[in-house]
Amino acid sequence: MICFYNLTNGLENAPLKAQPHFIRIQSSHIEGKAWNQLFYQLSDELLFYLAIGEECCIIDGSTKPLKSALTTKGIPIILYILNKVWLHQKISCSPFSDDYLNSIYRSLKSGTKKRLKYYRKFLLTKKIRLKCFIYHTKRDGQYGWFKEKIQQQKDGLKPSF
Repeated sequence: MICFYNLTNGLENAPLKAQPHFIRIQSSHIEGKAWNQLFYQLSDELLFYLAIGEECCIIDGSTKPLKSALTTKGIPIILYILNKVWLHQKISCSPFSDDYLNSIYRSLKSGTKKRLKYYRKFLLTKKIRLKCFIYHTKRDGQYGWFKEKIQQQKDGLKPSF
């Protein structure tokens, strides 16, 4: 499984010395129904690994993990759209209706759809394997703490060229 740590709260548990994978899925995009921005900004690395059949997990922190927008809305909608675009399959995505999910797809700009379709050429799977793990954090918005953690680990990081 390939783990992607969502910036910023995901940094709390990211093993920086191991050069982890990062992603930025903004809860404001999910809560504000800014689907085009969400899909256009999805990590190329995440999309590539999903297309070749790797199981990917997005790790994030939330003050309310059971009500996380990423868990309750983001991941199910991402799965629905990627299944539709890559596999031409319609999956059920409770609690959302098919009409609502199709309206999200129709709302995506042509450049965003083109970007998602690009990864079909690498498709080696019949199942999109994306999940998320949300842990409880008390550090939401404490950017100084995250910066300090990065600084403390920075010297242990080595470039990967």
